[in-house]
Amino acid sequence: MYFLYRRHLDSYPESLGVEILQSMRSPHAITRKQQELKEILDELDSQTFPQTFEDLRLTIFDERPDPVYDSCGTWRYGIDLDQNVFRVNGIPFYSLECLPGPEDFLEDISEDRYNNIACSPECPPEYRYKRLAAPAVDDSDLVTYRSLACTSPDAALSSLLGINDILSTNEQVRVSLLEMMVGQCLARFNYELEVGSLIYEFDSIPNHNQLMDQEWLTAYSLVGFAFIPQMFDAPSVFIHPIHLSRKEFIWVREDTVLCLATHLDDERCLQASMSRLIESILEQQDAPGDYFGVAFSISHCAIVKVVKDAHTTTFSHTAALQYLPSSFAESPSTPGITAIARLGYRIDPALFVRAMETWRGQGRKDMRRVDHKKLFVQEVNDAPPSVSSAALPLELWQEIAFHLDLQDVLTLGLVSRLCREVASMVLRYPHVLGHRLVAVSEEMPDNPLHAASFSAARAGIRTTLFVGQQHYTENEFVCFPLYSTGRDTGFRVPVGTMTIQPVAERRNRVGKGFRGY
Repeated sequence: MYFLYRRHLDSYPESLGVEILQSMRSPHAITRKQQELKEILDELDSQTFPQTFEDLRLTIFDERPDPVYDSCGTWRYGIDLDQNVFRVNGIPFYSLECLPGPEDFLEDISEDRYNNIACSPECPPEYRYKRLAAPAVDDSDLVTYRSLACTSPDAALSSLLGINDILSTNEQVRVSLLEMMVGQCLARFNYELEVGSLIYEFDSIPNHNQLMDQEWLTAYSLVGFAFIPQMFDAPSVFIHPIHLSRKEFIWVREDTVLCLATHLDDERCLQASMSRLIESILEQQDAPGDYFGVAFSISHCAIVKVVKDAHTTTFSHTAALQYLPSSFAESPSTPGITAIARLGYRIDPALFVRAMETWRGQGRKDMRRVDHKKLFVQEVNDAPPSVSSAALPLELWQEIAFHLDLQDVLTLGLVSRLCREVASMVLRYPHVLGHRLVAVSEEMPDNPLHAASFSAARAGIRTTLFVGQQHYTENEFVCFPLYSTGRDTGFRVPVGTMTIQPVAERRNRVGKGFRGY
C-alpha cells in the first residue's frame, strides 16, 4: 500500500524534510509507523482505491502511484517501509535503520552533474542507501542458456559484430549523438522523464513486469533511440512513432530484438535475460542467420548474438555493460552507450523504407491515415532497377546525393533501386534539422554531459552544429522522440549552427575534388 501526504507550503528540507527525518529517528519509529498505517487501513469503509482524505491531506493507493514532479521546486520525501529506505524526490538517500541528524541531512542534499537532486558523495557509508541484493533466479529460467552451446560468455562487441575495435568516424558520430540524448534524458530540465528515480526502481523490483507503463516506455526510449532512423527535425517534417504497445520483446530491426530486464550485473540474472532473448529469437526466426538481442536495465545492457544454421544453434554474449553515466560523471561515455550505438549503426536493408515511414514532407501530410509500410514498399518495389544515367559510378551518385537536402534524398530513393541504394548510404548518417552529421567536432560544447558538437553539412554547405547546448545564439529546436502514455511527442533540444567555411572557399575546394560534404 502507498500513503501519499500532501503539504503545499514549506516543504523545503529545512522544515518538512527535517520534520520527517526526525520522526523516523526516534526509537521504534519503523514499527510505530507500520502500526499507524495499519490502523488507518483497518478503519477504511471501502477497499476501493485510491481513497482521499482531505482533512489529513492523504491519498491511499493500492499500487505505486505515478511520480509527481513539480518544476516549480516542490520537494517530496518517501518512507519505504518494505525496503527501509528514506527517499528525497524519489532518490534513495538513507537506510531507515541508520539515519543522520538534521545538520548532516541538510549537508547531504546535493546536486549531481546533471542538476538533479542527489545524495552527496561525502555522505558517510553507514548512512548511505545500500542497493538491494539481486532476486533469486530459478534454475528453470536458465534451461535455454545451459542447453545450447555458448561460445563466449564475455565476448567483446567487436567479436560479436565482426568489426574493428577502433571506432570509425561515422560510429563516433552515432556514439556522441546517443551520449547527448541520454544526457538530455538525465538532465533536470527534462522533468517528464525522471530517469534518476527510475534507475532505483529497476534496482528495487525483482521483475521488469512490475514497472509502470510510463516507466517501461521511458526505459525503452533510452535505448530505442539507437535503432530508429537517425532523422530528427520538427514533428511537421518527420514523425517517429511515439505510441508503443507494451510487449515483453520488441523487434527494433528484422534481426534485432530488445527486452527490459533487471539486475543485469548479477550473473544468474544476466543468464536468465540471455535465455529469454534466445528463446524469442528461436520462436520468431526460422531462417538461418545471425540474430542479436539486447537486454536493458537502465543502468546496464548486455548483447547476445545467436547464430542459426540448418543443424545447430550457438550463441555468445557480452558481459553486463554500464549504460548510464554515474550521477557525478566527468564524461558522458560508457561502454554500454558505445555498444548500443555501434549495434544500431549496422547496415539495415530496410533503412530506406523505415525512413520513408517517418517522412511527413510536403504533399504527404495525409499519410497519417495511410498504411505507410505497404505504400512505400510498393513505391520502392515498383521503381525501375536503373535509369538512363545508371552508367555513372555509385560513388558519383553518392557525391550528388551529398549535395541534396534530406527530403530530396528521400525522393531520389524512389527513382530506382540504384538510387535507393545511394539514398540508404546517405541515410546512415544522422540528420539533425536537415544537417548531415559527418564527424565529431573539435569545438567543445559548454556541457559535454548533455550536449555535443558535430561537423555537419547541408546541401554541400559545411557548419559546426551544437546539439543540446542551452543559451546558444539563435537557437533552433529539434524534437527527439519519446515514447509516452500521454500526448507528448518527444522532447525539444536546442540546436545552434556556426558556418565554418565561406562560399567562395567552399566552391574552390569542391572544384579541387573535395569529397564527403
